[in-house]
Amino acid sequence: MIIDGNKINGEIKENLRERAKGLSLAIIWVGDDSVSAKYVEKKKLFGEDIGVHVEIFKYSAGIFTSELIEEIKSISKDHSGIIVQLPLPKQIDSAMALSMIPADKDVDLLSDWAYQKFVEGKSPILPPVVASIKEIFERNGVNDLHGLHAVIVGRGKLVGKPAAVWLANQGASVDLLGRDTIDLSPFTKKADIIIAGAGVPNLIKLDMVCDGVIVIDAATSDASGKIVGDVDPAVADKARIFSPVPGVVGPITVAMLFKNLVTLARPGTKW
Repeated sequence: MIIDGNKINGEIKENLRERAKGLSLAIIWVGDDSVSAKYVEKKKLFGEDIGVHVEIFKYSAGIFTSELIEEIKSISKDHSGIIVQLPLPKQIDSAMALSMIPADKDVDLLSDWAYQKFVEGKSPILPPVVASIKEIFERNGVNDLHGLHAVIVGRGKLVGKPAAVWLANQGASVDLLGRDTIDLSPFTKKADIIIAGAGVPNLIKLDMVCDGVIVIDAATSDASGKIVGDVDPAVADKARIFSPVPGVVGPITVAMLFKNLVTLARPGTKW
């Protein structure tokens, strides 16, 4: 089954319209990453469609950490939620900058304090990509992960690490693979669930997976101006559930980000 992420995005959007109206979201964007540009625009359009004022603050790639920190402090005072769009340029101390996001406005759970609450199971929200995975699972009857084996390719802050935490907390056994794993096949061929977040186009191919596998491609790369994922689309032929790139995790993640905004800004909201 190939998941229709745009359909899910639309359904969540309708559920958010009245709940989110009047809130505001600041997006801090540093540099000119082409994939980031597309996601920033999608967030802005989604937010405005549900009555959220979305303001983009754009900075050159040469900004210093100290300057970015001051901007985050200032901007966060005037908005219901704040996002620091990743990736940040290499000269930025990302952990230090992200730690400046206020506790009640960190809709991405990117600060250390927010992420730790999530790890401990004490956060009222999930990282948006994790929330997207959970949404896909629940809509397709994958409700009990105990005894399932998950392989996550990529150890990034947005996909790999939080997905590994959540899956383990749900009772799955997890292999979290990074660049040091030369051959992925011995792992992926035994997986019940594969989460891809490495950012390497067509890294996972049809002969690397078993029949009936659940595949969530949450990676994005720019290949000659086209956004692609880590998983060869042919893998859909073997998968029980398959989420290709683009069009699934991306749109759902945007919707979940705004659900997080409402949850933090308006505690007690009923879903």
